Amino acid sequence: MSFFQKKSTDDETQSKTKIIKCPICSESILYMNINSHIDKCSLKHSKVKADTSNGGGANSDLIKPERSLSSILNGKRKLPSTQSTSGTSISTAIDINDTKDTMIDDDDDNNRPNKSIKMEPKSIKSMTIPEKSLEQEIKYLQKNIHLPLSERLRPKELREYVGQQHILSHTTGTLYKYIQENTIPSMILWGPPGVGKTSLARLLSKSAHNYYMIETSATKANTQELRSIFDKAKKEYQLTKRRTVLFIDEIHRFNKSQQDLLLPHVENGDVVLIGATTENPSFQLNNALISRCHVFVLQKLTLNESCIVLSRGIALLNKCRKLVLNIDKPLKLSRACLEYLVDVSMGDTRRTLNLLEMIEIWTRTGEVNSDSLTVDEIRDIIKTNSSNGLSTYYDPKGDNHYDTISAFHKAIRGGDENASLYYLARMIKGGEDPLYIARRMIRVATEDVGLRDPSQLLLAVAAHDAVMKIGLPEADLALAECCVSLARAPKSIELYRAWSKVKGMMSENLYGLASSEIPMHIRNAPTKLMEDLGYSEGYKYNPEYKDGLCKQQYWPQEVLEKCPNRNELKFLTGKNFGNKRDPDLERR
Repeated sequence: MSFFQKKSTDDETQSKTKIIKCPICSESILYMNINSHIDKCSLKHSKVKADTSNGGGANSDLIKPERSLSSILNGKRKLPSTQSTSGTSISTAIDINDTKDTMIDDDDDNNRPNKSIKMEPKSIKSMTIPEKSLEQEIKYLQKNIHLPLSERLRPKELREYVGQQHILSHTTGTLYKYIQENTIPSMILWGPPGVGKTSLARLLSKSAHNYYMIETSATKANTQELRSIFDKAKKEYQLTKRRTVLFIDEIHRFNKSQQDLLLPHVENGDVVLIGATTENPSFQLNNALISRCHVFVLQKLTLNESCIVLSRGIALLNKCRKLVLNIDKPLKLSRACLEYLVDVSMGDTRRTLNLLEMIEIWTRTGEVNSDSLTVDEIRDIIKTNSSNGLSTYYDPKGDNHYDTISAFHKAIRGGDENASLYYLARMIKGGEDPLYIARRMIRVATEDVGLRDPSQLLLAVAAHDAVMKIGLPEADLALAECCVSLARAPKSIELYRAWSKVKGMMSENLYGLASSEIPMHIRNAPTKLMEDLGYSEGYKYNPEYKDGLCKQQYWPQEVLEKCPNRNELKFLTGKNFGNKRDPDLERR
């Protein structure tokens, strides 16, 4: 017999002679006899229980209640409700998940529960979804009351999520199809603030099996932290087969090297990347990273969706008012008030909830009637508690920067002075650089007004000079004056088209325009040597001739020889506009 065989035999002998306690009756039994003993003990226990349920027996008061699996494994059980004062036994149900009940040691006979109490196991449904008592709910509200309302109101399940039906619809939602297949792809969630990017990422990892999420932000994560996350993700998958979802908020703040660090781990599947950004990924993220991720565009919540979120917020605030703050008067807002809050928040749900929370705090003192607030009262509350009044969402370095200046330029080009003034106000209110606006108006004066009214260029330069000298807010009217004047001025793109045509032909060196020799007679001859070489020879000085007219060639000879149609060299056509007709205009 080998050493290992002998050792195995010794272990088996020792285990058979080992003494253990029966989990039902606590009697000491040999390990080798435990199975047969448990069968007998269980049969005896079930018979006794049957007699008890039929009402009788003198020893019914001494029968132990059926013990739960939790008490067997932990050696503890919970105190049930005691008898009533009248002596009648109270039938109660014991929930092994109810942490409110007191745990007692099984070895203490003095602490055993009353034997006459009948134990009725709860249903599976009630065990998996425990009912919170009022006391527990109050403690929960007190624990989280310091958090912002937007954080307390985050959805816990995907069915509670509001908005983004274009990607979460059960019929046409692309992202919902992935959820159905229990998989999460690497993705970029792009959208304005307060549309639910972070909440959606958390719910995705929660709804899919075998995934867990690590959250970080590009504002604090460094290369060392990312490498640590990748190592942890690999070990997690090796041990538990769970994949790691790496959620990076404000991912556009990562520099190029940090983004490159993500590439191999996303491609190899070490992590599932979910990046949230308010910036256009095309401008802020590497093309290699974008090609490895799905880009989902999140939209602002509609008016109805925002009102749903506000209604949930009001319900939660009223619950806190009643149970925690002892304020009996609830907060009530009309539909018009809700719509006003949505409008001033510019679709930012987080900002909407912050305003709602501010209004609720304002009404706690009783100075304002909380159940009959009007839109005017809400407007006054917001203005009173905001140093800069109602601000707009505008990112001077993001998509709003490019989109708004584009709309501003095109409104001037189209001659809509009111829309032009609106976009100007939107940019200034949002904190746009006024010099950037003034420079764009100089461009408008030359590109869109052009030769029809050259004085507009002088006005635009003067507006730029005013901003340079006095700055905002004093220079705002100078910008507004220039904006309206440009919108009202007659337009012409003759110069713009001519200049574009010249640059295009030069870039292709068409007809030798970029390489042909300058004619000798129109060259400059500042020295005697250049005069001897023929520079400026034969040049006719126009002012010496009547009406300044004389016959003279200014084009290079090579260009004239290579260009079969001289009309192609006529860049300025005298036409201010094109020849297209707008069918929408003709329908009117």
